[in-house]
Amino acid sequence: MSQAAITLIVLVVAIILFVIDILPMGLVAFCVPVVLYFLGIIEVGDIFTDVINSNVILIIAMCVIGAAFFKTGLAYKVSQKVMKLTHSERGLILVVILLSGIMSGFVSNSGTVAVLLPIVMGIARAADIKPIKLLLPLVMGATLGADFTVIGSPGNLIAKNTIETYSNGEMHVGFFEYAKIGIPMLAAVAVFMFFFGNKLIKDRPAGEMGETNTDYSAIPKWHSIFTAVDLVATVTLMVLTDYVDFLPPIHIIACVGAILIVAAGILTEKEAFKSFELLTVFMLAFMSPLGAAMNNTGAGQIIADKVIALTGNSGTFIIMAAMWLLTWLLTQVMSNTAACTLLCPISWTIAETIGADPRAVVIAVFIASSVAVCTPMAIPANAMILGPGNVRFKDFVVPGLAVSVVCFIVSMILLPIFYPFYPG
Repeated sequence: MSQAAITLIVLVVAIILFVIDILPMGLVAFCVPVVLYFLGIIEVGDIFTDVINSNVILIIAMCVIGAAFFKTGLAYKVSQKVMKLTHSERGLILVVILLSGIMSGFVSNSGTVAVLLPIVMGIARAADIKPIKLLLPLVMGATLGADFTVIGSPGNLIAKNTIETYSNGEMHVGFFEYAKIGIPMLAAVAVFMFFFGNKLIKDRPAGEMGETNTDYSAIPKWHSIFTAVDLVATVTLMVLTDYVDFLPPIHIIACVGAILIVAAGILTEKEAFKSFELLTVFMLAFMSPLGAAMNNTGAGQIIADKVIALTGNSGTFIIMAAMWLLTWLLTQVMSNTAACTLLCPISWTIAETIGADPRAVVIAVFIASSVAVCTPMAIPANAMILGPGNVRFKDFVVPGLAVSVVCFIVSMILLPIFYPFYPG
């Protein structure tokens, strides 16, 4: 059996294990390069090469800063002020989507939902609105808003890593690169839900939810100020790296921001270590060797040839749309991080095979992976609203499909504009 065939079998088994979820996702990710080594596909050094990947370091550092943002009550205070802007159902749907979207562009979507959940529940009670009417927009905004920045979600970094690695450093992904698609997409969804959200989301009485509001009164005020300055300075310097040559890489800037948080005593060393999203680290570090193996053995080329054969002479646009839809479908039933990790390298190979700029197809995959809005298991944040909002599986389907259609249309319009398939 050829190395390409063996690699494809490993890929299929990994997808099946991710979908049926009988083993922990991190364990599956860790097993993939180990299995590839024993099968003679990769060298022993390749198993751990990406553990020290700059994007892995970036994830860890930003987890620390994000944890401080939540611990100091800064996220809670900001969200409370914003929520006072309106009390109508439509207005609150709009505000919830935009607030959760903007917040999740810089911190995790799970953390965003965790902070906003008790606030949204309280506002729903005060305004006599069924909580489900605001909780579904909450998780929609949190998952879509991650497309603002390269640090918004693991998929963002996976796409960035794919583009920069497979282009041998010739292509660079800036801090707000994805905002070209992410901001219009979130805005379109917010407007759509403002007009149709209350009709698409079924009425359902609230579920049970204990008192979850955290008392931040014991947190020194300077902790919040220090964290806010640290976060703003870190993000600002990251953005400036696209324009100023002497600044260090963004993962080093993030590390400095994280160091200052711990050195100032905002987080203890134990809290900093606890903040690391190790599952994300495992997915990025240990699934990357599979992508490299697919490229080196020709397995990715085989998939590319099959996709091209199925789409015929339809062209790059149809291929991009097909990869978007495939990723979107997978991300409803398995981790969006896993879907993005598996399909980004494949999409690069497909586009490169037909001589097109691969960025549009890779970014289409990661954008689709973030439209995880149709099932409660698509992302952990979706499951967080099940109990408090008395939300059921079928409640996600209709509004989720409608939002997915909006996202698909926006993506198909903007991706060819910002990333021409055959740039002159």
